[in-house]
Amino acid sequence: MTDSTFHLLTQFRDDIPLPTDDLTQRIYERVAQPPSARRRLRVTVAVAVGALLLTAAAIAAVKEVPWWQDGAPPVDPEAVASVARDNMPANVDVHRATTVATAGDAALIAVPLGASGYCLIPALDRRANLGAQCDYQVADVEHGRDDRTVSATRSGSTAAPARWIVYGRITDPRAAKLDLGAMTVDLTAGGFFLAEVPEAKWQTLSGSANGGAIIDRDGDVLRRGCVSWGSAPSASAGADGSSHGNLWSESSGGACRPGQIPQPATIDLAHARKLFDLTLTQNYSVWKAGQTVSFAAAPASDGTTCVVVVSPPPPFTPTQGCSGTTIRAVGSARTAIDVGLGAQLAHAADGTPYYAWDISGSTDPAKRITKLELRSSTGTTAVTLGGGFFFAQLPKTTTGPRVGTVPLPPGPWLLVGYDAAGNEVARVDLVELHRNASPR
Repeated sequence: MTDSTFHLLTQFRDDIPLPTDDLTQRIYERVAQPPSARRRLRVTVAVAVGALLLTAAAIAAVKEVPWWQDGAPPVDPEAVASVARDNMPANVDVHRATTVATAGDAALIAVPLGASGYCLIPALDRRANLGAQCDYQVADVEHGRDDRTVSATRSGSTAAPARWIVYGRITDPRAAKLDLGAMTVDLTAGGFFLAEVPEAKWQTLSGSANGGAIIDRDGDVLRRGCVSWGSAPSASAGADGSSHGNLWSESSGGACRPGQIPQPATIDLAHARKLFDLTLTQNYSVWKAGQTVSFAAAPASDGTTCVVVVSPPPPFTPTQGCSGTTIRAVGSARTAIDVGLGAQLAHAADGTPYYAWDISGSTDPAKRITKLELRSSTGTTAVTLGGGFFFAQLPKTTTGPRVGTVPLPPGPWLLVGYDAAGNEVARVDLVELHRNASPR
C-alpha cells in the first residue's frame, strides 16, 4: 500500500445513537500511514489499524497484570458498546470492560482490544462523552511506540463547568507512579491512571511542557520523558467543545517542547455544491434504505473538500471536522481511485443483526476518469460518480456478533475506472483492501 491511499469508513450506528454533540466528528480514518501516525486521536470514533511486533517485555506487561479481572463494571456501558462497533473489524471484548481508575466524579473505562490492545474511555459525571483512545498493541518504547497518555479538556457550557483531566496507561510492570512535574499520579492495576488538573494551575500549565518521570515502587526513576500539557479549557459558560492532546513522550535526548493540538478544519456549507442524488438500498448513517439523499461537496479551511449529505438534512451540522469523505487539495499526492470501505450495524424487523456495506471516495482529476463500475461474481453495476466523488452500496452481510472481523459480502469485488474513450485507467481490489485494513 502507498501512504494515504486507503480509508476505513465507519458509519454512525442506528441501534445505540451516539451523543448529538459528537455527531459532527470525523467517521473514517486512513489506515495506510506510517507507524507513528497509526495511534490516532479519537474524539468520537476512531479506527486505527497497525500490525506491529511486540517485545517480550511488552507481552509480559499484559500477561502479568490481568487488569480486567478485579475491576468495577464500566461506568457507561453504552459508550463501551459504541467503541465495540466503531472499532470493527477489531475484536473489542466488551465483557471485560472495566472501570480502572477514578478521580472524584471522573472515571476511566478500559476495554481489551484484539490480542493485546486496549481502548480508554474517560467519563465525567458518569457520562463517557469525551470519546475514546484505542491502541491495537501495547507500548514498545525500544521501537518508538509510547504508551497511550492523554491530556483532555472540556470547555465550559451552561450545563456543565469546564474540566481538565489527564489519563492513560503505563504498561511497564515495574511502574508505580507517573511524575508529571506539576503533580504526581498513582498507577492502578494494569498501569492505568486518571487525575484532574486543579483549576488553580490552568493558567500556569496551559501551553507549557516540562520534564517528567516514570517511578517504580521504590521511588527510583525508570525512565524520563516530556510532559506536554496542551491548552487549558475555556471556563466561560457557552464555550462548549473539547480537545485532546498527547500528554507523555519518552525522552530522546532533545528539548522538551509543547506539542501542537490539531484543530479540525472548518467546513463552509454556504458554498457547498450539489454532486448527485442517490436512492439508498441499505441504511447509511442516520438515513434509511429507500430514502433518496443528496450528496454535496463543501470547501474546508485546510484546502480539502468535505463530502456531506445535505438532504434530507442530518440531525447535526457538520461545520467542523469532516463527517464524510475528504477529497484532498489540488496538487497533493493522489491515487487514481481513492476508496474507503464502510460497514454499518443495523437490525432487520425481526431483530436479526446485519451489516450494510458501502464504498465511497474520490478520483484523481489528472486521470480523467469518467466512469466507474463495480464487478462481482454476479455481474457488473455502475457506480454513481459526480464531481470526482463516488458512492455505492454493497449487499448486506449477516455476521451476528458485534465483535470480530466483519467480512465483506462474498467476493470478488473490483472497482474499475474508465476514461471517456472507454479505456481502463485503474482498478481497486476491495477484498485485498479489506484484508490490508483488518488488524492482524
